[in-house]
Amino acid sequence: MKDEKILFSVNVGWIQAEAKQRINRRLTDSELLLVKDGLDEGLGFDIETVFKAAITEAVRIAKE
Repeated sequence: MKDEKILFSVNVGWIQAEAKQRINRRLTDSELLLVKDGLDEGLGFDIETVFKAAITEAVRIAKE
C-alpha cells in the first residue's frame, strides 16, 4: 500500500447525513465549521491510543 493513500476521511456529505439522522435537518455553514473544529480537536485528542488499539486489533485479527 502506498504511504500517501488516505485510510480515513470525513466529508461534508457524511456529516450532513449524520445531522439529518440525529437532528432531522442539514447543518448551516457556520454549524459545519463548528463541527469541523470539534472533529479536529476530537480526532487529535489521544490519537496515540487510537493508533495503538487499531494496529493491535488488526494484527490480532490477521493472525486468526
